[in-house]
Amino acid sequence: MEARILKIARGCPFLCHSHATFQSEVQAFFVLEYAGGGTLHRMITNQGNLPMKTIKIYTAEMVIALQFLHSNGIIHRDLKPENILVDNDGHIKICDFGIAAEEMFVGMEISGLGGTPGYRAPEILSLEKYDAGVDWWSFGVIMYEMATGRQPFIPSLVPAREFFEIKRTKLDFPSHMSQEMLDLLPKLLEMDKNKRLGVNGNIREHPFYSGINWSELESRTMQTPFKPKIVSTCLPQAMVRLSPH
Repeated sequence: MEARILKIARGCPFLCHSHATFQSEVQAFFVLEYAGGGTLHRMITNQGNLPMKTIKIYTAEMVIALQFLHSNGIIHRDLKPENILVDNDGHIKICDFGIAAEEMFVGMEISGLGGTPGYRAPEILSLEKYDAGVDWWSFGVIMYEMATGRQPFIPSLVPAREFFEIKRTKLDFPSHMSQEMLDLLPKLLEMDKNKRLGVNGNIREHPFYSGINWSELESRTMQTPFKPKIVSTCLPQAMVRLSPH
């Protein structure tokens, strides 16, 4: 399943691409493209809250990636900063489709507990049927974390407890957030899956993304917030010299 999704992912510049897949008798192997900028999780850990421009560009690239997946009937189901890589040019790459759901086109729903504590949508935790809206909830959690350096809700391994924490928590929106983000986040972190932005409405048209040239972004010609310093991967000559024997 993951090999199939990785093959489809080649059609989007902000999803991790595979070069090859093969297997032994007991293991499966994926040869993936190299993303030298680390993970979004590491970036948040090192910097705390990220600049608004960085959040805007990176989440816009995530929007493109999620809309591509959903248009192909794929729900990621485990979207989190650890699964968002930064490539050598500073663009994001969503990876790890190990618990993704396929054939999930408009109008279809699935059930089953999945995902990582802290990023799971309420309908997953309450064991309801759900659709691609669960990815947009996780997307909202990640955006909040990028802006504040912390998760909006206390994670728990016990689904019922995590659901209760989400329901009882009054979100704190720091004053440094832009008015556009203050309007967007509650629409993503909407308890009612039928009202949540992403599946409902066109998120690209939200004022938070005003100024984003989507065509330029999709072609990867828009300047990234930063370009990672990539250490040369070339091995010293002595290490690659063939033995005369």
